[in-house]
Amino acid sequence: MCSGDSGAVNQDHSPNPVGVACTMAHEMGHNLGMDHDDKDVQGCYCPMSRDSGGCIMAATFGSVFPRRFSHCSRANLETFVEKPYITCLANAPDLDRLVGGPVCGNGFVERGEQCDCGQPQDCQNHCCNATTCRLVEGAECAHGTCCHECRVKPAGTLCRAAKSVCDLEDYCDGRQPACPEDAFQENGTPCLGGYCYNGACPTLAQRCQDLWGPGTRAAVETCYSYSLSSDCKGQVPLGSRRVNRCGVLFCEGGQKPPEQRSCTLTSFSATCQALVLSGGPGYEPVPEGTRCGEKRVCWKGLCEDFQVYRDVNCSSRCNGHGVCNHKRQCHCQPGWAPPYCTELVADIRTASESLPMGVLVPVLLLGVLVLAVAGVVIYRKARRPPWWRNVVPKAAMGRSNPLFHEGNSVPATGRTPAYTVGPPEPVPTMHAIHPSQPPRSTAAAVTPKRPPPAPPVAMSSPPFPVPMYTQQAPAQLRPAPPTKPLPELKPRQVVKPSSAPPIPPVKPKAGMANPGPTQGAAGPKVALKPPMQRT
Repeated sequence: MCSGDSGAVNQDHSPNPVGVACTMAHEMGHNLGMDHDDKDVQGCYCPMSRDSGGCIMAATFGSVFPRRFSHCSRANLETFVEKPYITCLANAPDLDRLVGGPVCGNGFVERGEQCDCGQPQDCQNHCCNATTCRLVEGAECAHGTCCHECRVKPAGTLCRAAKSVCDLEDYCDGRQPACPEDAFQENGTPCLGGYCYNGACPTLAQRCQDLWGPGTRAAVETCYSYSLSSDCKGQVPLGSRRVNRCGVLFCEGGQKPPEQRSCTLTSFSATCQALVLSGGPGYEPVPEGTRCGEKRVCWKGLCEDFQVYRDVNCSSRCNGHGVCNHKRQCHCQPGWAPPYCTELVADIRTASESLPMGVLVPVLLLGVLVLAVAGVVIYRKARRPPWWRNVVPKAAMGRSNPLFHEGNSVPATGRTPAYTVGPPEPVPTMHAIHPSQPPRSTAAAVTPKRPPPAPPVAMSSPPFPVPMYTQQAPAQLRPAPPTKPLPELKPRQVVKPSSAPPIPPVKPKAGMANPGPTQGAAGPKVALKPPMQRT
């Protein structure tokens, strides 16, 4: 098992599916180290009678097929799985590489599933919905050593006992339904006849018994001073007669495994037996980590000091609440949390549970508030037109005639309106005109700081709207004359006097404002003329 040549093909021609299953179980029992049930073997007991089918590992089957294993078959299996060279059986299949992809009901918890208890008619797990492969309402788990009655067991609950002096007890962490990875004593920890290495206590005697069977012992020291040729012919003694306890494994006694070849060296003082490797040339070596001296172990074929384990006595980092395991990590006592066993599991769990209430909620509220403010700002900016859309062009110097701009402001809309030609709008707002009263203007009087521009020539054609002029260069004091005729303006041109004359009134017309000097004046308005000097 677990070697390069391991493999088996089982075949049965029985039309009865139960018979095929019994044959497969029997043959696979041989693959797993089980022998045929023998009444002469002490302790081999089959709980089923021959008429009831007997046990699966019986030498022959009757008309009734067996359904149970004998006590000796169970003992053989327990012995087999404890051997160090069958570690491949502990490798769980990669659930992402199963043929056909995830399937609910195949018994494997695959990607997208919370549980899988088989087909609905076979499911006996009340924590799992066999139809959907999801946990039932209120359940925390459905499978695992640390799962009990759909709840994860408390932290510190034993989930895997120590199997040997080189093994460590494993405890539930209070969060996962599965028992944590199996942890072992720190490599180099003293054990029976050797030092612990990856959970085992490798010795020459134990390895010889694993390969050659009970009654085998390690060969005498003389055998380890010889080397073997690749074809197992002759012996080639080492020139210095140096003992190499980390090279080829030499044993004495026992029975050769039937699937392997062996090479035996016999001398007047000892018999040295070596097994040929199944996968290729060479001989069965001394296991890694085997004791070869005081505080020395076999490492890559050589006898080395403990320093090859890199970190000796790393348990000092565990603060007295744990020991270092084979991975040079602290294996904490029940109730203490890794990585250095300085905090209690209950304190960490309480802190993690209080985090959402004390920190997470304020952070979420603050984040929502920031997003809301940002959304309002962005919305207002999207609705507001650009700043240049509401700007009224200015003249180069001074103030232009208000009649050119009033009533023609650009509306504040999302798009800039196209300039069109049309009749001008009245500038001031007039009150209702009574027949017996002169019209009153509500527009404020405008006092120009510079002379007004020259009036346009009156035309009989329909009036046109006043175009918007762009800003002139500073050197040009007045805007350029219009290229198109403008509507007739009501104010008349006044000859510039030598002295500052009063503002002349303009004779109003129907629907137009009267820019008189005062709003409360009554009677007919007469245009004033500047005084003339007589010579």
